[in-house]
Amino acid sequence: MSTIRSTTRRAFSMFELVIVITIIGIVATIAIPKFADAGSGRRLSAAKKTLLEDIELAKLRARSTSKMHLIKFYPEKNMYILVEGIDINRESVIVKRDFSGSPYTLNLVKTSLGKEGTAAITVYGDVSPAFTVGLQNQGSDIEIAIDGVEDVGVTPVVNIVVDEVEKLLADVGSLLGLGGR
Repeated sequence: MSTIRSTTRRAFSMFELVIVITIIGIVATIAIPKFADAGSGRRLSAAKKTLLEDIELAKLRARSTSKMHLIKFYPEKNMYILVEGIDINRESVIVKRDFSGSPYTLNLVKTSLGKEGTAAITVYGDVSPAFTVGLQNQGSDIEIAIDGVEDVGVTPVVNIVVDEVEKLLADVGSLLGLGGR
């Protein structure tokens, strides 16, 4: 008795192929935007890390050189500079960071430093004043807060009441042998 083998091959039907392609399309429409956002998130994260490291560098340099440093932001140009000393000129620039180009390609949208856009770093490594910086990339925004002190501590402010001045003058006069007033 001989058996006849069937040599016909089973294939996918058109309906099965359409279902599989539809499922792949749905998964792709969900996954692709997530991967695109991951790139902008990495750029924002890298820019934040770079800014904080540059400020730490300026703090260390200010302490080691005993010179005040400045950080000046130019939001309209997507950049900032770090300067040694209080005069902003070509020779005093330590770091010039431009967020427009690679690897960042993002926008420096704002700072809380006002029109001047400058913060000081004292010889003790303190940032003055505290401020925030806003960065933006493809609809994602982050705000970076930089802790600081209220004043740079260069000129102490002393309030003296009129009665204290009169007492001080009387004490100085008695020491000099001039008597009271």
